[in-house]
Formats: sequence, structure tokens, C-alpha cells
Amino acid sequence: MTRTMVGSLGAVSTVIVALAFSPTAVRAKTPPTFNQDVAPIIFKHCTECHRPNQVAPMSLLSYQDVRPWAKAIKAKVHAREMPPWFADPRFGKFANDKSLTQAELETIEAWVDAGAPQGPGSAPPSPHFADGGWSHPSGRPPDLIVELPIDWKIQADGEMPNFNLYQPMPLDEAKVAEAVQVLPGNYAATHHIIVDLVNLPSGTALGTGPAWPGGPITSNVPVGGDKAKAFDNREDASAAAGMGMLGFGAYVPGGEVRAAPPGRGVLVRADQYKYIKWNLHYQATGRPEVARPKVGIWWQQGKVTSVEQGGRFVTEISESKPLIARAGTKMVFFNELLAPIPPNDANWTVTGVAAIRDDVTLHGFAVHMHLRGKSMTYVVTYPDGREETLLHVPKYDFNWQRPYELAHPVKIPAGSTIKAIAVYDNSAANRMNPAPYKEVYWSEQSWDDMFLPGARLTLDNLEKAVEAVNQDQ
Repeated sequence: MTRTMVGSLGAVSTVIVALAFSPTAVRAKTPPTFNQDVAPIIFKHCTECHRPNQVAPMSLLSYQDVRPWAKAIKAKVHAREMPPWFADPRFGKFANDKSLTQAELETIEAWVDAGAPQGPGSAPPSPHFADGGWSHPSGRPPDLIVELPIDWKIQADGEMPNFNLYQPMPLDEAKVAEAVQVLPGNYAATHHIIVDLVNLPSGTALGTGPAWPGGPITSNVPVGGDKAKAFDNREDASAAAGMGMLGFGAYVPGGEVRAAPPGRGVLVRADQYKYIKWNLHYQATGRPEVARPKVGIWWQQGKVTSVEQGGRFVTEISESKPLIARAGTKMVFFNELLAPIPPNDANWTVTGVAAIRDDVTLHGFAVHMHLRGKSMTYVVTYPDGREETLLHVPKYDFNWQRPYELAHPVKIPAGSTIKAIAVYDNSAANRMNPAPYKEVYWSEQSWDDMFLPGARLTLDNLEKAVEAVNQDQ
């Protein structure tokens, strides 16, 4: 049985070289070596994750690091499981595409088959990264680092709800971020972290109390006043965060840091919103864990010409026609209306529709589902009726939730729509499915599911906000 749900998004603001001359070519007579042939591939595609203080289980920064894993690396790249990249190459080109070319793959295979020799000379320098796990492409550390002031203890088993902790924002001016990165402090136990800027409900202050109703007692929670609003993971964010501040930083498994080009970035309204809200969701690993996340921000240098806005496609039930997105820049952040996915259904489909009411430039996409997530496709329909598939992810992997940054941003005129079409597999054929015999509901828990596609846009009607930021710099 397959049903379709439809939703809405509030708009917000050749050179051909002969293979024989390729530096990664598979040589007919001389086997590839690490120093000359393999290291450039590893450093380009792998070391962002395979280094200390990052998500991968081992470092691949030197021959000594790589050699013990040579056969495993061959098996993973041959199966196209590594590097993790899931976009269908028939649709769109992406600036952060980590997939190997066929020549690169064959070079690694030939190198392993030859005994994985190091070779003469020296390998090229490994990429430079800032200490502590920061991943800005330039290798420089963040301009501002904010760390959760407490260690959060994670229980060994059982369910943990989505909850919020708060702290003052150590900044009181509006600035534009070139890049934002959230380090979870514990990769194994973190389902997600979302960082917002908010104001506390009237009459409340930070103090000591339960992390959630009935939860453990902790500091950094709202006390007094209408603190019930601060417990709500959705409504207070939508009401208080305002333009651009809802989820300005996030961590999900397999995510990566993207630096905006000169002149563009995310507007951080610390002049209006005084508190960082950490929306935290942890999952049990079978042993007690501790996490202390931090967020790093790199400020955009020079004059800002456009400000990015993030948006999520929010599903509402409609059996008859697509719902049209509301006007304005405010959006609803979470989707609570994902209908139950029937047991044993291998192709349950959900569709979200974003109505584009202003001329926009589309810069990239995000995809978030849980263990039943199978695929997601983004299709733009232009005012003249022409349709274009911008992204197709045929094999979604919950453990590697990569962003998809368009190599060439797409201009989308007012009157267009963007559809996000997700397919869920709740059958036994899905090896990730913990219970194909059960109906699946929406929730933050990984064994339930979500429909949260996202898009990043720049809009013309943010020019005044950009001008104000430029005057402050």
C-alpha cells in the first residue's frame, strides 16, 4: 500500500586529458605507489573525516596510517560505499561531491593488488586542519567558539527525548557567518544537535531545574515565568527565533562544513536574540556516555552582498491537492504530521511542495529521514510548466547525511514550485529496519521516522538586512 502526503514550505528569506597523463592513472607497467598516486586521492576524498577528533574510526593522514587498512579500503571503494556520496550523477553537479572517478578507484585497486607499496620520494603534504576537529576548508580555527558549559551524561539504555539547554550568546551585534560547525562531543551517542538563537519567554531566567518535564535536574534551563514554552522543542523556536535564526548551526551524522563564497553567508542576529538554544537529542549506545558539544563560527570578511536562508519542507495532510506555501520569511521548523507508515510497505511516498513567491537563488539541499528512509528527489517546476530534477538520492543512508551543495547555483523565478519526494521502506528488505512488522510513527527517536528535507536560498528581499550588516562592520 502506498499513500502520498503533500506539504508546504514557508518561503524564506574541457579540457580532455589523456588518461595516460592523469596523476591518478593506473599505469600499465609500473604499479601505483602511495606517495605518487594514492596519497593525493586519499587526501582529497577521505581525510576530512579520517583524522583525529572526527567521526571516522581511523586516521588516514600518512602511509603508516593507510597501509594496515589497504585491503579494507579496496573493498569499500570497489563497492562504492566509500567515500560516502549518494547523489545520482545523472542529475546535477555538486561542489562537495566526494565520490571517486573510475580512474581513481582503479588506481587504489591496482595499488592494493601490487602490495600497497609506499614508493620513492615523499607523499604530498596532508591537508591542514585546525586542532580539535574543526573542518573549515582553509584549515583555520573558528573566529568564535561557544561550548555548552556542562558535561551531559547519557544513559546506557532506554529512550531519551529531544530537549533544550540554553546559555547566553557572547555577542551583541548582527554579523554574517561564512561557515558554522557543530562538534557533538560524542559522535556515537548523538542523533542530532540544532543550535538556535532565541529570547527566553517573558519573566524567565536561566537556572536549575529538570531538563524536560520529569527529566534529570540540571543547570542552563529556564526557570520562572512561562517556562513551559521553553520546554517546547518546536513552538517557541518558530515564534522566537525569527528570520534566519532557526537552526543556524546543526550536527547530523555524516554532515560536513560548507564555507560560503565571499560576500555571502548566514545572518546571525545576536543583536536581537540573546541566548543560544541547544536542541539536543541523544541515543543510548549500551554504555554510559558523556557529551559536551560546541559550535564554531567563522565570520564572513569584507562586504556582504547576499544572505542565505534555510528552509524545511513541512508536511501537512492533504488528500486532494498540494498546499501552497505561506507568504513571508517565517517557517515552521518541525514536521509532526508524518502519517503512520504501514508495516511491510517498501515504497511509502511523502511529498512536500515549496511555493516560490520571490525570485530566489538555490544553493543546496539537505535530507533528513531515519532508518526507513529509502530515497529523496527534488524537482523544480518553473512557471512555464517545465520540470527539472535537481537532486536524486536513490540510496539514502541515515549514517551519512551529506549536504548537497550545487556547483552552480540555480536561479528560480517567482511562481515556481519545488517538490521534495521521499520514499520509505518499512519492509524486511530494508536491512536497517528494526521492525518491519510494525507501523511507524513520527518522532525524534531513530526507530521512528521523520520527513525533513531542506533547501538553502538567497532572496532579493533581504537587501535591507544586508545593508544594515555592512554598516555595522
